[in-house]
Amino acid sequence: MLLTDIAVEHTRVSKQNGVRQTFVLHPFTDTQRDTLGKFEIVRDIREPGLKEVKRSTFVTFQQLAELYAKGVLDEFGFSVRMCPGQGTYPAANPTKKILPTSIRPGSPFDLAVQQVDVSKPATRELRTALLRTHVKLER
Repeated sequence: MLLTDIAVEHTRVSKQNGVRQTFVLHPFTDTQRDTLGKFEIVRDIREPGLKEVKRSTFVTFQQLAELYAKGVLDEFGFSVRMCPGQGTYPAANPTKKILPTSIRPGSPFDLAVQQVDVSKPATRELRTALLRTHVKLER
């Protein structure tokens, strides 16, 4: 499923021939058994003495809205795995940061973000998912 409430424009330049392609990307849910219906969020981590690596985890629609509402995506530098609404992307689907301007006002996702009670702590399931990305969420 595509989350078309969020749209990010992305231009890709081919390394082979320099052709520029512009895509409108949306978050999408995974189709694998364990992560079925969840969105992938990704973050770069630099571990002491090691190179930078990417760590990802999968979250539900409501968890994604909660992370966005609480500013966790921005605070910890998370990106969301995206795919084009039309056609296919010629390489691995890219990750993009979700800016407030990328969310369609009044959309179901925008309403879900607005309904999050930021004073309540995150659920145990969400905190556990974030530990995979080396983020310990206290709130």
